[in-house]
Amino acid sequence: MTRYIADACKMKEIEKYAIDTIGIPSLVLMERAALCVSECIKKRFSKKDRVCVVCGPGNNGADGVAIARQLLEENYKVDVVITKNADEFSVEMKQQTDILKKLCVPIFDKIPDKDYACFVDAIFGIGLTREISDEGIWDAIDTINSSDAYIYSVDIPTGIHTDTGAVMGAAIKADETITFTCEKVGLCLYPGKEYAGLVTRRDIGILDSFIQKIGTTHFCFEENFDTTLLQRDATGNKGTFGKVAVVAGNQEITGAALLCAKAVLKSGAGMVKVLSGDKTLDVIRRNLPEAMVQSLDEESLIAENIKKAVEWADSVVIGPRIGTDKTAYLKMQSILYDFPDTKKLIIDADGINLIAKNPELKELTDKVNNVVYTPHMLELSRLTGVEINALKENLDKVMSNIIKDNQAVFVCKDSVTRVYKDEKKVFINRFGNSGMATAGSGDVLAGIIASIAARKNVDIYEGTVLGVHLHSLAGDLAASECGKNGLLAGDIINALPVLIKNMEEHN
Repeated sequence: MTRYIADACKMKEIEKYAIDTIGIPSLVLMERAALCVSECIKKRFSKKDRVCVVCGPGNNGADGVAIARQLLEENYKVDVVITKNADEFSVEMKQQTDILKKLCVPIFDKIPDKDYACFVDAIFGIGLTREISDEGIWDAIDTINSSDAYIYSVDIPTGIHTDTGAVMGAAIKADETITFTCEKVGLCLYPGKEYAGLVTRRDIGILDSFIQKIGTTHFCFEENFDTTLLQRDATGNKGTFGKVAVVAGNQEITGAALLCAKAVLKSGAGMVKVLSGDKTLDVIRRNLPEAMVQSLDEESLIAENIKKAVEWADSVVIGPRIGTDKTAYLKMQSILYDFPDTKKLIIDADGINLIAKNPELKELTDKVNNVVYTPHMLELSRLTGVEINALKENLDKVMSNIIKDNQAVFVCKDSVTRVYKDEKKVFINRFGNSGMATAGSGDVLAGIIASIAARKNVDIYEGTVLGVHLHSLAGDLAASECGKNGLLAGDIINALPVLIKNMEEHN
């Protein structure tokens, strides 16, 4: 269910442990890695097809030389290009090229003008830390990218930063990336995710126990998830499966409350109560009769009614389209004041904006034991004071500083959503699609997280991560039926029970 994702530092530590502590020779690991790539090539291409393997001076290049040798042993037509001089070679690269020389295999210093069916990019791997400036490598990247050949990248496309997915001046745009042991963070984040093409992860003999010994900073889920947290007790009642209070909507915008509340129920919660103005509650009554309602139109009763709702609920959502005016402030303050340690609080949309505008609300929030923020990048910028471009360039670094002094869970919504609580354990969402960038999708996500969090004995971080994963898979299921262009937030909600049913049957 869980897949490890490594940054450059952790991946090097894991490999070092396998080589130095366990005693697996680096050339053995290299040979296994090369076999993974050469086997993929042999499945796709015949011996009539010409292959060009382009290698850099380091161990990624050494992988490439080993790939070329294995293909040559199978009588494939292979040209080997090495972009750097021998005095820059790693130890393993020198060993691999020495073998080629003894086999009398010609080595080119630039890509020959031939018609290739396949390029293998083994120029730079996970060790690249600065922008590519070498003119010869730029030319090689341009030649490969502009060809009609199928492009494999070894471990990570040349020019993609392993930790951020950024393009380091120039980068290979692969059709397929074959990565080893762990997926790399840069393969999961844009633009690296786009440059990587299809990502195939292969084992080369580094066991999960080695990875667990060293640890990784990031993880993701497989498509099929463990539904244990969503299982229903046959002897339970509607209160057993969680009670959720939703504070959402205003006089102008009523749909956010409906979407959030409906998502709560469709995710499996037993009960939902919507607290809002009468106009929004009329919409709830007409479209979601299963929901309970509580009016907040009488300002003098807001604090009292919210206090009762918090006492009743297992989890509370506040924020979807409540606005940021005086009344919204009072709603937020009423929830935060003396919020019980046993309850879960999900703060979304305008709830985040209110906290960003009012430091005294932030102080109250910091005292809440189980709180989840669900900001998109603009909301996160307001909350943290960090520019959006800086957030996108290195979100991990920004968030590592924030979560050191904050016990909250942060769902940072973007083209690739990440969930933070501990800088040593970051969830990267690997599913979802562009159709989910639609009005109301975030309201649905807040409802799903609140629904799961309301269940008994659910850890707030684990429940949030599962909520993000469930939301994205439901979006993918909905898109498979109605397409991305016409995808609505309501389609995601309708896909939820079908998805959960399918997963339960799979498990």
